[in-house]
Amino acid sequence: MIKIISCHSIFNENAVILSKKFGWSLENEFNPQAGDIYLVFGGHEMSHQLLEIQLRKNASFGYIIMNSEQIESQFFKHKYYIELMKRNIVFDFNTLSAEYLKKTHSIKVLSYFFFEFMKYQTEEEDKREYDIAFIGSKNEDRIKFLDNLKAEFPELNFYVDLEWSHKSSESLTKILHQSKVVLNIGNYKSDRTLETHRINKALACGCDVISMYSDDDDANQFYKNYCHVTGDFKNTIRQYFNHALDKKKPYEDLVKELSQKFNPHMHFVVNNLQEKLKSIHNTDEAGSEAVSEQTATDRDLPANQEEEIQVGEQVS
Repeated sequence: MIKIISCHSIFNENAVILSKKFGWSLENEFNPQAGDIYLVFGGHEMSHQLLEIQLRKNASFGYIIMNSEQIESQFFKHKYYIELMKRNIVFDFNTLSAEYLKKTHSIKVLSYFFFEFMKYQTEEEDKREYDIAFIGSKNEDRIKFLDNLKAEFPELNFYVDLEWSHKSSESLTKILHQSKVVLNIGNYKSDRTLETHRINKALACGCDVISMYSDDDDANQFYKNYCHVTGDFKNTIRQYFNHALDKKKPYEDLVKELSQKFNPHMHFVVNNLQEKLKSIHNTDEAGSEAVSEQTATDRDLPANQEEEIQVGEQVS
């Protein structure tokens, strides 16, 4: 069977939508059976546990790792996360990390995906409390950048959360419904991908988005149709609140365009993997054979974690 799990609460909504879209089972408790295929959101958070149970069950089931991490992420230096991707199929949300994985770790990304969220509407779109919102991980560059913007625009009402106060989809949605503009400020200085998880969630909640450029020119050009991608935040914010910027295309168009771009191939790869797994089991070849086409290395994981893995929760 094809199943979906989310190892971190921020991906729960993405997992639910993918389940409904393709009719794949969404699992709350992780108890894999022979022949199962799991699409895994947030696998970087539980890479050791995921690997251990796969090895304990003799690779009788497979993962598709939905990589959401960027090149500079600490998890791209994490032994078990790299091993997890090497042993299984990997889908990615951007080409930069896909190229890096292939070049650095000989990990082939077989398809791409996008972060889809439920479209939320409010009855009072013109009564949003916050002019500008930013929600993300804390770092010194972001703190300085946001403090500078607050000083430049004292007349605007900012909402800033750098402490992970909104771990649930419901909490994040509530804040975004109160915000006119969401800023997309990258977390890394080099090899920056466009942080489309933040962008897509904000657009789904009816916010406008002002985003810095990423190092992915194709993504920048594509998203210019849906948000204000800029190298000058101050000028863009000034123009926005002076009503001098053009209206961007709606979230519904974004989902339609990305679905046409990514979903058919992703669905094709998943179905072919399912057929391959059936073939392996029908010929009794499952054992030491890995399900994926990746190269397996570093097979020194301890097999001492017998408990079921609970998914869909904050892990760290």
